[in-house]
Amino acid sequence: MNSGPRLDPLELLRQQEANRLPWLLPERQRRMAESPFAFFRGAAIVMAADLGREPHSGLMVQLCGDAHLLNFGFYGSPERQLLFGINDFDETHPGPFEWDVLRLAASFVLAARSLGLSEKQQSRICRRTVRAYGEAMAEFAAMALMPMWVARLPLERLIDERASANFRTHLSQVTEVALHRDSRQAVRKLCEADGRGALRFRHQPPLIWRFDELEPTWLAGMDWQDWSLTMLRSYMGSISSAMQHLLGQYQFTDSALKAVGVGSIGTRCGITLFVGPHPDDILVLQGKQAEPSVLAPFVNLPAPKHQGQRVVEGQRLLQTASDAFLGWTTNPAGDHIYIRHFRDWKASVDVAQLDGDGLKDYGWLCGWTLAKAHARGGDRRAMAAHIDDPKHFAQGLLQQAVHHADLAEADHASFVGAMSQGHEPGAEMPSA
Repeated sequence: MNSGPRLDPLELLRQQEANRLPWLLPERQRRMAESPFAFFRGAAIVMAADLGREPHSGLMVQLCGDAHLLNFGFYGSPERQLLFGINDFDETHPGPFEWDVLRLAASFVLAARSLGLSEKQQSRICRRTVRAYGEAMAEFAAMALMPMWVARLPLERLIDERASANFRTHLSQVTEVALHRDSRQAVRKLCEADGRGALRFRHQPPLIWRFDELEPTWLAGMDWQDWSLTMLRSYMGSISSAMQHLLGQYQFTDSALKAVGVGSIGTRCGITLFVGPHPDDILVLQGKQAEPSVLAPFVNLPAPKHQGQRVVEGQRLLQTASDAFLGWTTNPAGDHIYIRHFRDWKASVDVAQLDGDGLKDYGWLCGWTLAKAHARGGDRRAMAAHIDDPKHFAQGLLQQAVHHADLAEADHASFVGAMSQGHEPGAEMPSA
């Protein structure tokens, strides 16, 4: 049974926006209004509140916290291998394992609807995703600890032996794109030469706002270089001594605010440019503001007090291999930040390019991947025992996933209606 009335979704979003950069709120709202799935991506806080009212298994793991299908994708390992895994951990927090499973399943229902697939196809895709999770968890429960800990999905086998023609073709395209997304590609897209020939970020407000164009009040009255260097000194203490040595050979040259994503837009996210002694020594790091997880009010479990540390430690636990630049810091205004390598072979599947069979194959891939993450961060044997029969488990979660997808569609309609009536905050821009 539910405990108490449902919290107002639009009020939850308004409360979340209260601490965000005001000039980016109209863009956040525009992106969320595009479709029910876009709204679902930006409204993790709403589903967290809904899940918090429902009974759960009591089997706690380190959750991704926002395990929708577009928060999975490709990224580069420190050893320069292309991996597939969860790639967004802003909401990571301990909690009941099925919360991640339900958010993933609901996202596949919404994605299937966005493609105009029938209810029968939506059901098949949702059940295949959850069943893949259960089957993989049973495999991990039977494995010795070390082989489970380092297990990686052989994507070549998946593509060659299991996947539909649609999914094979699209994965080949996505992996090709991923291998060209690096700091040099980011610099070509985002940078220009200043009057002396040095690289700097291109000022493109409101989505890219160079720090030296910000009024000092937005930087606690500090010079933008002092602000950035203060953060970097603190960040260096959160990465390994080897990475400190490597980064120490680069020179910091520029910083900018850069709007990202749907759920994160409006938070204080930025990019920082470094150059080294060789012409190819170009590095871009991304800093993202880490707010308390949307799950935190609904689970009474410990987590690091520094929200950047929470994100970093959650990511390191859930990923088989993690970004070597991953670390955390606090900016001079007191905001918690985590830092990572920007666009390091990162790429995601484009749902619009998939058909029903392709989306079902992608559900299998995400279900396996989520189970692997949970097996590292929780009691895999207890979870496998609770699931018991993966097919039955998938059928049992289907109606819950459909219910959450229905709620997202209704909330999206309310959100769009409120926007059409002008119920949105003003876009206060910083002075240049």
